[in-house]
Amino acid sequence: MALFRFRLNSVLRYRERKREDKRLELRALEQAKENLISEIDRLEHSLTRQRKEMDEQRGKFVSVAEMRLAADFAQRVTDRIRERRSVLAIVEKRAAEKRDELLEANRDVKSLEQLRQRRWERHRVEEAREEQKLTDEVGQRQALAGGKRKNFPHGES
Repeated sequence: MALFRFRLNSVLRYRERKREDKRLELRALEQAKENLISEIDRLEHSLTRQRKEMDEQRGKFVSVAEMRLAADFAQRVTDRIRERRSVLAIVEKRAAEKRDELLEANRDVKSLEQLRQRRWERHRVEEAREEQKLTDEVGQRQALAGGKRKNFPHGES
């Protein structure tokens, strides 16, 4: 009996590697997205804390230099938040593209796995047929050989 050999096994392995690469790329983008969200939260918290401190200073004497520094800080943090949000939008867009690519890679692998399964089933059926043929042939030979013995007993000439 012949061993089953899926001729597209190398293609299947290649597609599985590509799928794993896509999965890792998506994971990296998701991690970058989480890092950006964390940084934005940290910056917003810093900005809120600075504004709270400025509100506490109201009514007290605050120098122009301190006010300018606070305004510059708030402006820089706001700019940084805006920049991080635009980067976050880009990362989210790329992650969506990677999800689509991963979905396509999953389909490619699944289609080859299904093809391999169908070929395996076909191989199994063919082997069963061949075995049945051999069994039938052996049975026929034994029946013919047994029939000849009945017609020609050993003791008679």
